[in-house]
Amino acid sequence: MLALKIKDLKFRKLFLKNEKKIKISKFLLTNLLSFAKKKAISINPTFLFLQYKTKKSSKTRLTNRCVYTNRTKGVNRYYSLSRIVLRDFMQFGIIPGYTKAVW
Repeated sequence: MLALKIKDLKFRKLFLKNEKKIKISKFLLTNLLSFAKKKAISINPTFLFLQYKTKKSSKTRLTNRCVYTNRTKGVNRYYSLSRIVLRDFMQFGIIPGYTKAVW
């Protein structure tokens, strides 16, 4: 479990490092293409986009994990807690405004 958390943290650091570069290269790519269409110039701008596109820096590889239990399934996005921990916190009143449902 700890190894998976460390691996996920590495992916997150890589993504944050390359996110700005990818956005800049996409912006330049679209502007170069629009400029080339206006001026009727043939430009091969693929080097801008392929330079920073790596498999490890994609956003889909990131997984939501619970802060306390490191669980990947059943994680609430707003609190970053798994459903089990969230239920316990609600039961004891740690998260205000929620109560355990009693029938």
